[in-house]
Amino acid sequence: MLRFFCTLSIILFVSCQKKEAIFPTKGTIVEAVYGLGTVQSDNVFHAKAALVTYVEEFYVKEGQDVKKGEKLYSLQGKTVITSPIEGRVTSIPVTLRENIFPQTIILTVVDLKNIFLSVSLDQEAALRIKNGMKAEATFEFFRNNKLMGQVESIYSQDDQFIAKVRFANWPQGILTGMTADVSFEIDRKTDALLVPTQAIVNGFLTIKKEKKKTKIKVEIGLKDQDKTEILSPVLNLEDEIVLP
Repeated sequence: MLRFFCTLSIILFVSCQKKEAIFPTKGTIVEAVYGLGTVQSDNVFHAKAALVTYVEEFYVKEGQDVKKGEKLYSLQGKTVITSPIEGRVTSIPVTLRENIFPQTIILTVVDLKNIFLSVSLDQEAALRIKNGMKAEATFEFFRNNKLMGQVESIYSQDDQFIAKVRFANWPQGILTGMTADVSFEIDRKTDALLVPTQAIVNGFLTIKKEKKKTKIKVEIGLKDQDKTEILSPVLNLEDEIVLP
């Protein structure tokens, strides 16, 4: 009996608690679109075989940094192949004296000084992003620091929409293939009339005045993940907003 009384008391206490009222606010809102970026290099050298041959000797190994003109390997007949770029050896998929056929990749060198983010976008986002637009990137391991960059170009690739983004400064140790979350600022407005985004349902907002609820159709402006700008009708900051 005592346990039932205590449980009932808790239920009554919770049910009697009044939810915090929500009202329109004035403030700054930034509308942005988002994408996932992958680090890529402008200069990648894939050394390929031109004829059926084999490698007699490798002068480098995977992970080694090489300079332009540095020896990479020698082929059957002592033909020496050098690197046309400065970079890092990222792949040696063949072994010594293994038969290699034409167009087989023998070794790959990637330039890590000239890199960019290739950002995958959905169709709506791609239509809103323009060349020269600012971009902000965050790497998982570099979460407390954000990189500021700029959109260099927008293009389609294999039915995907890509934004090529350049950054002046990169975190130390960045490698091609690493990923980052990227946001593009589409628009910004100060002193905007704002309500919670979740309060708007099918273009309507419900407000309460003098204990009476009224559903009104609203015209919206900018919006982010939490807030939406109301363009019309003009709301009073004392109008209580009813969440669905």
